[in-house]
Amino acid sequence: MTMQRVVRGWQVAALLCATTIAAAQAPDTVRARPDSAPPLPATLIGKVTDSSGAGLPGAEITILKSEKVHAITGDSGDFRIAGIDPGTVVFSVRRIGFESATFTAVLRGGRVQRARFALTATALALPAVDVSDSAVKTHWLDQFDRRRSNAARGTFITRADIVKRGARTGVDVIRMVPGVRISPTRNGMTNQVSMTRGSGGRACFPTMFVHNMPYSGTMDDFIAEDIEAVEVYVGISEIPPELDKNGKGICAAIVVWTRDPRKAP
Repeated sequence: MTMQRVVRGWQVAALLCATTIAAAQAPDTVRARPDSAPPLPATLIGKVTDSSGAGLPGAEITILKSEKVHAITGDSGDFRIAGIDPGTVVFSVRRIGFESATFTAVLRGGRVQRARFALTATALALPAVDVSDSAVKTHWLDQFDRRRSNAARGTFITRADIVKRGARTGVDVIRMVPGVRISPTRNGMTNQVSMTRGSGGRACFPTMFVHNMPYSGTMDDFIAEDIEAVEVYVGISEIPPELDKNGKGICAAIVVWTRDPRKAP
């Protein structure tokens, strides 16, 4: 009886020892797990309006000092931006004819949040006019008229053309120009404009100008109602020298002329 107890006690001790060794050799799955999962991105949907509350199409929303997030409001002023890092985010909102503004939002990861941005119309100083004289001719479109009258190569679209086409957006204004191709971007909210000359020509992305000055935006930034005239140059041979003063060899160009503030709309 004593021998059996000793044998059984040795077997129990051996079993406990083997269990301890196996536990020590097993991977520590608890410690291998990360302390916390990365935060989920946030989504912001909202509307940009004027001071009366009417929706503003063509307004540009970006994260301040960054081009990572970029949205253009639709016809009713609505927008949607996904994939934003959660936290306190400062947004910049701008549109031609309105004062730029910044707004701060606290975004929570994995949630869809709403915002409403109101912009104030830019006050334009009108020139003094001698009422005893006839109306003074505007020089708003002198450069447009000069290039057009000199039979310069390119396509020249006037305000009358825009109205006749029933255009609603800046992209609509140039949609029918030969050699211009319009395709939606991946997010489906904006459009990409490219140009080609001939069936075998290489696609070119045009350089944008507003009033002959370089512009970093796109035709999606404009609505047709704000445009007075547009010049479209599809190939290098069409581009006026004054648009390529630095000799960068731009392959195509679009020049937008907005409505003259001294004329009735």
